[in-house]
Amino acid sequence: MALSIGVSVGSRIDIAGHLLQVTALVQPRLIVVTVDGGDDVVISDKDRKEIVPGLWVQVGIGQVGGCNRLAFEAPKTINVSRQA
Repeated sequence: MALSIGVSVGSRIDIAGHLLQVTALVQPRLIVVTVDGGDDVVISDKDRKEIVPGLWVQVGIGQVGGCNRLAFEAPKTINVSRQA
């Protein structure tokens, strides 16, 4: 995975122009997110899901700072920023 970022409930992350928001955590195995205000996407530590075309996300990658982490993989460089 190219990028791993720590998250908590309410975290908002702009990824390549798409707003990802964390709506629930069940430590350390499950994170629920929405993308651009859409339906909930449930991601477990055993899944790897494509949340928008060409952008994959996985839970629990990287052990620094605990397991509430999302790891992102994209075929090219993507812009990522935290939103207030």
